[in-house]
Amino acid sequence: MNLPLVIGALIVSLLLLWWLLSVIKASFKTAFLVVAVIFTIQVLTGVGPQQIFAQVGQWLGDSMGGLGKWLQNWGGKSKEPDVKKEAAIWMFHIATELLSNI
Repeated sequence: MNLPLVIGALIVSLLLLWWLLSVIKASFKTAFLVVAVIFTIQVLTGVGPQQIFAQVGQWLGDSMGGLGKWLQNWGGKSKEPDVKKEAAIWMFHIATELLSNI
């Protein structure tokens, strides 16, 4: 085996792994910060996440168009319920109830 090639590949792999872990860590920090802010606002004022995202969507709707509309409809408020998914959830619930009674 070519030793310099293996060492180079190992170094590149470790650098990519370090970069990936730092990106994941930053993403989790941001997500937890957003959750903490929304939870704090909800506890202190009673405003829910849907209302917060609707307001952010209105602010972004003027400047970014489609992103604001997407944020306003976040959570599927305007969507019809998916019958197949609901049926699968009910079947799973019934199966777990039957298995727990055995």
